[in-house]
Amino acid sequence: MDREGRAMTQASARGPVVPVSPGFGPADEAAAHEAWASAARSSTVFYPPRPLGVAGWTRTYRTALMVLGGTLAFAVAWSNPDKDTYHSNWLIWTAVAVLLGALSGSAFGSGLARRGEVNRVLRISHWQTMPAIVMFLLLATVAVVSSKFFIGSGLTARGVLLTAIAVVGALPAGATLAALRCLALRGFTGTPGEQLAALIKLRRVLKRVLQLLGSLLVFIVLVNAAAIGWGTANHLDEAAVVYTGAAGTLLVGLMYVPTSALLRRRASIFVSQFVDLAHAPRERLVEAAEDRAKLEHLLGLDHTTLGEIQAGLVIVSPLLASAAAALLPRF
Repeated sequence: MDREGRAMTQASARGPVVPVSPGFGPADEAAAHEAWASAARSSTVFYPPRPLGVAGWTRTYRTALMVLGGTLAFAVAWSNPDKDTYHSNWLIWTAVAVLLGALSGSAFGSGLARRGEVNRVLRISHWQTMPAIVMFLLLATVAVVSSKFFIGSGLTARGVLLTAIAVVGALPAGATLAALRCLALRGFTGTPGEQLAALIKLRRVLKRVLQLLGSLLVFIVLVNAAAIGWGTANHLDEAAVVYTGAAGTLLVGLMYVPTSALLRRRASIFVSQFVDLAHAPRERLVEAAEDRAKLEHLLGLDHTTLGEIQAGLVIVSPLLASAAAALLPRF
């Protein structure tokens, strides 16, 4: 290639060429810059947005589940014989109950979606999660039955049905926690990058499931709080709110804590395997320690399980709400 050809090649590599005349002034310089910018924009490659991957039926069935949950909760509230005598109290209680039903339907659909995210990392069969689901239902039943000793005559069929709606909505989330626990015990193969991506994804799923269960528990406490102090019979007192918050917190904690601890242990093994400070060169020791600290923070290894619960205030908030409802005077 001759000298002229090399010059043209270098000029084309730098971008569009704007001719310069001998009388080139500031106005000409601004016009040349705009011409260069316009040419650069015309040569830029624009990528179309990637699809969300959410089918229309997914949005439809989640909406349908919310409507179904709200309708069932309203049917339970409508069966209250005191809806005319204590109409204003009944309206508040019904509004909270319908919100609980709608949230339960949404939680059911969201839990199924989180369960699918776990299967995309590594498929866990439903039979492997079935014992945890049975245990969850058994513990929820024990909590409802034992509430008779704390609530007494305040325990009604309507309260049991609303609790059942919330428990059904939490079942997919419980199955997701069980699948996460199985996956943490089994482990998974792949390149270091693939394993890191899987761990980050599972930590995100775990956090979302915790928020889901905590939201359901908050509304169960609010339903009980809205039922205090009215009705011709079977009056509900503050002890019901305290018991509901404490029992629900214990139930969610029993599901969450083992899964979180096992997943943290799996992340710790990954860090020890791929970021080994013992064999790091002396000149890279500080850099390797910083990389390890960043990775541990990314995977949540610098937090305890109890610290996560306290920081999120998702499980603890129902207990605080129930204690406040029992201690603060009613106006």
